[in-house]
Amino acid sequence: MSRIDENTNPLRLAVPIFIELLLFMFMGNVDTIMLSKYSDSAVAAVGNANQITNTLLILFNITSAATGIMVAQYIGASKREELNKIYTLGYGMNLILALILGFTFSIFQVHFFELVKMPKELFEDAQSYLSVIMTFLFVPAFFSLSSVILKSHGITKLSMYLAILMNIVNVIGNYTFLFGPFGLPILGVKGVAISTVISRSLAVLIMIIVLVKNLKMSVKISQLLPFPGVLFRQFMKLGLPSAGEPISYQFSQMVIFTFINMMGTATVTTKVYVQIIVWFTFLGSMAIAQANQIVVGQLVGAGKYDAAYRITMKSFRQSLLYTVAISILFIILRFKLIGIFSTNSEIVKLGASILLIDLFVEVGRVSNLVIISALKAAGDVNFPVGVGIFSMWLVSTLFAYILGIHFGLGLVGIWIAMAADEILRGIIMFFRLRSGKWRGKRIVTG
Repeated sequence: MSRIDENTNPLRLAVPIFIELLLFMFMGNVDTIMLSKYSDSAVAAVGNANQITNTLLILFNITSAATGIMVAQYIGASKREELNKIYTLGYGMNLILALILGFTFSIFQVHFFELVKMPKELFEDAQSYLSVIMTFLFVPAFFSLSSVILKSHGITKLSMYLAILMNIVNVIGNYTFLFGPFGLPILGVKGVAISTVISRSLAVLIMIIVLVKNLKMSVKISQLLPFPGVLFRQFMKLGLPSAGEPISYQFSQMVIFTFINMMGTATVTTKVYVQIIVWFTFLGSMAIAQANQIVVGQLVGAGKYDAAYRITMKSFRQSLLYTVAISILFIILRFKLIGIFSTNSEIVKLGASILLIDLFVEVGRVSNLVIISALKAAGDVNFPVGVGIFSMWLVSTLFAYILGIHFGLGLVGIWIAMAADEILRGIIMFFRLRSGKWRGKRIVTG
């Protein structure tokens, strides 16, 4: 377990987080790359399915975000006696939510497809994929929560090693189910989903074993008797608004994806391929943001606000430098990068145009990743979600429709709208951090 104080450099924690995120990104994109050798329509179907899945999974941020912030602040305040109650609340709420969401989606899945304007030729593959993912929705729910708890304790390397294991298991599973070596049955996209569930389940099992043995985690119903009303209120006070910003973002992205579906399968496929490339531009910033959040949470829990501010500003500068450098490199190589995934000239040309605009998206996103996570770690959760809801819907989503659909700019118009949203929110969050209004908002007292 790593000791965290005002002298901690978030980069030390960020390196294993970066490798973990890189490997997880690789895992998701390996599915896309391997599916592209199987069927172009399968890529678009799974892209739609993942957009729906990600929208539902983001709801688990309510518990994961609250658990991470509370664990970090309680450790920083040297109040470890309440941790098992926090763990039990987190796992219990995630399990209940996973069962409700999985059951609801299984009944209304066709309505979801129609709602997002998914092309009907993609329905069959999307249903095959989601039938497996939704049945085992509790697996990613437990995975995200377990990972957050480990990182809040400063244990960041385990997730990195598990990401390596998951990639190996996932690639072997994908190959087996997609191409049927040794006469094995070919299951197509359903097999890709099975492979994903198996690899994640293995990682969850290992994380829980480590949490129980090394951190003495105990998750029992008896931990909630008598019911810890104060902890639960803190949980919801942090969780609902803290998750509100990413939930709002994901739902706005779902609406925007609906606009993209209206533009045809080629545009959907272009968006999927561009998203893979774009991941690399903010991967480093995301790692630094997560590491910075761990450090800030513990520093704020200990009442060291000046150190939290200083470290956050340094993390922001490092993230901005990384993102701009990678974005410029990708602009130079844009045609070759899109060409890795497709030889379709329409897709290559459109994708290359999007990568030019994406530089502005990523510059704004840096501030939103690093500063918003720091504000949440400090307990300042209401302001980011208020600004986020306003900007995501009245700037990103509204102008995505106006530019992309009404004025016929297509995917280019949608990316311009997303850039405007990220930059506006980024500027507002930067000045929020500078104002110091987040100080004194920690949830741990005494």
